Amino acid sequence: MASSPAERFVTAWAIPQKEHLRRMPTVRLFDVNKADFGRRPLVATHNLHGLDLFTDAALIDLLDHFPRKNLHALTMGSDPARIENRPALHDGVSGAELLQAVRNGRLWLNITRVDRADQRYRALIDQLYAQLAQQVPGFLPDFSQGTLLISSPHALVYYHADGPASVLWHIRGRKRVWVYPALDERYVKREHLEDIFAGVRHEYLPYEHVFDRAAVVYDLEPGQWVAWPQNAPHRVTNLDSVNVSLSTEHFTRQSRRRARIYVANRFFRTRLGLRGLSTREEGPAALMKTVAQRLARRAGLDRLPAKQHTASMRVDPDAPGGVVALEE
Repeated sequence: MASSPAERFVTAWAIPQKEHLRRMPTVRLFDVNKADFGRRPLVATHNLHGLDLFTDAALIDLLDHFPRKNLHALTMGSDPARIENRPALHDGVSGAELLQAVRNGRLWLNITRVDRADQRYRALIDQLYAQLAQQVPGFLPDFSQGTLLISSPHALVYYHADGPASVLWHIRGRKRVWVYPALDERYVKREHLEDIFAGVRHEYLPYEHVFDRAAVVYDLEPGQWVAWPQNAPHRVTNLDSVNVSLSTEHFTRQSRRRARIYVANRFFRTRLGLRGLSTREEGPAALMKTVAQRLARRAGLDRLPAKQHTASMRVDPDAPGGVVALEE
């Protein structure tokens, strides 16, 4: 597969040049699952857990050199029905101290767009998607990107839905993943998904324990990857060890078309009070809506407020939980 457009931006804030991958990543997808990719939840296997990129030494080196504005640390509560994410500052905290805080605390490190900072991850992601494209009929991603996730034992990710389609490549530790029906208003309201696509709302959604009756549940081991339909709500709880995973997002002509439709519907809902518009992604009506929204944005009629992240904690590897509260 051709190199991703993201490579054009690597030199803007790349960490010092590293060696290329010493081993080829391998993606294995059973024949019975190939038709399910992107349509139903599925689990398959990979060999990323055997690569040198994911040892403690490699992770510490990455954290020491990674642009800190693109590294996000947060701690959370323990009730999946009560969102208590608290972003934590980490300036001046070394990579070894960050990893120590993860081991001893209740933290999640999101190393966003790691493929921009280190070309080994760009090469890795390109190879993963090249192998997926070879195995899945009709799968033609035109762009991909990745976030490396390092998280504490028993840390969790609250119930949420992502805009782009994604794959979770699990590398170290054990985690439990719940996947819920996609595009079902019993589990995610259309207005919430419109706001997520528009980038004005965090991905987190209202959750009720009864939702679990409809969930597909996986206990992931190192060397497994999980995928689900685009926009399927999901949540995650780590089990008894530090976890390392690579979360990748991919974009296709179909996924971009869906995003444009939901953003257009939000514009007509918020500006003109039109609700319940069709989410049909093809046809003349869909095209007219998306063109109208684009023209409105260019004219300044569809300004979108940015999501805000305000830190209330600071990472401290010696503190209980791995963080301390910021002084007011």
